[in-house]
Amino acid sequence: MPEQRSMRRLEGWVQEVITNPDGIAVGVESPAAKQQIDIDVSSIEQVVEPSSRMDSTERLAVYGNAYFSRLVKCLGEEFPATRYAIGEENFKSFAFAYVNDSPSSSYSLGFLGEQFAQYLIDTRPADVSKPGWPDFLIDLATLERTYAEFFDGLGPEHLDTLKLQDLQTVPPDLVNEVRFVPVPSLRLLEASFSVHEYVTAVRRDQSPEIPLPAETLLVITRREYVVRRGPVSRTEFQLLRAILDGNSLGAAIKIAAEAMPDMADEELASNLSKWFQHWASAGWFIRVELPDS
Repeated sequence: MPEQRSMRRLEGWVQEVITNPDGIAVGVESPAAKQQIDIDVSSIEQVVEPSSRMDSTERLAVYGNAYFSRLVKCLGEEFPATRYAIGEENFKSFAFAYVNDSPSSSYSLGFLGEQFAQYLIDTRPADVSKPGWPDFLIDLATLERTYAEFFDGLGPEHLDTLKLQDLQTVPPDLVNEVRFVPVPSLRLLEASFSVHEYVTAVRRDQSPEIPLPAETLLVITRREYVVRRGPVSRTEFQLLRAILDGNSLGAAIKIAAEAMPDMADEELASNLSKWFQHWASAGWFIRVELPDS
């Protein structure tokens, strides 16, 4: 047991030392490392022996550099379009700064990039007007992170999704009261650039230009283990957002209609019929729920 406890402390100490973004010396002196093994930099050889070519600090630095290089590489694999847009070296700089600002706290690298878009938001230059180059990168990173989450997350593959005939069974006097239950992988994304087309072009090994600003409203989901996305109109987007916020169908329609006051009632009713058919065929919802009454 003493050997096992010693090994656990050694492993914990090495982890704290090599993952410190300020370097090995600072890592050794950190409270977290001292909690495992209480030594200072001058005594580091008591824990890690030097080699014929490197002293103890240099040996640990090899692992520290490899650790951060691995994290930066993983971020590049998760955000290939963002990496392409900003350039390889610039992306490495952004990624390294992000890793230092938001150290990985999970055993899984799948969570490494979950705050990357927020990091770009927090560090956005204040002197650049919106929507500008920083906003394109933010939209791009947000979309790519959504793709990653949907690819690894729950999908509707084993669910019975809502069919159009299911809606037709709802009593007419209760239609406005029903609530739509979405599949786990259904998300709305509002962007200032057509980032979905840019991502597709990069993945096809094309050389896309940075697009001009353009309102882009996307519905993102997964079907048959493939992440899918498509643009929708402002009215449909408002309707879907109201539904996903938990509103009844009637309340959601009212919200969408108020967002587009120039749309005639007949046009909205016609669009609703088309949208319901599309939602059912796309498998965006599991079922509709009737009110308790």
